[in-house]
Amino acid sequence: MSKIKDIQQKIEGTIESGINSLESLYASLSTKTFDYAATFEEKAKSITTQDVRDKHDNTVASAFDNVRSLNASANEFVSSLIAKLEKDVEDVVEEVKEAVEEAAEAVEEAAEEVKEAVAEKKEAPAKKPAAKSKKKEEA
Repeated sequence: MSKIKDIQQKIEGTIESGINSLESLYASLSTKTFDYAATFEEKAKSITTQDVRDKHDNTVASAFDNVRSLNASANEFVSSLIAKLEKDVEDVVEEVKEAVEEAAEAVEEAAEEVKEAVAEKKEAPAKKPAAKSKKKEEA
């Protein structure tokens, strides 16, 4: 099952890497947006660029936290699924083990019966050849 666990960890790492890349790209692109907003700050006296930036940063941080939380939930689900599969595999292995033991006992019993039958055949006296029929003698 360690292969499955390795695959799970690789998937989790890949998702985390993708999230980090997306977050970095988004931060880069949003900087340009704020640069444009700064040019309009004089026109919007009631709201500052910093207010918008703070609101944006909080929203983005919350969104990426939600994505990470979703990833953690998916990881828990996969871990639970793997645990169930491991239990099922252990149960099947135990059943196969029992079946093999029963088959081995049956083979052992059959071998003993064959051995006894061979021993009985060796002990039985040899039969005398049958007498030739009179018709063959007369011919």
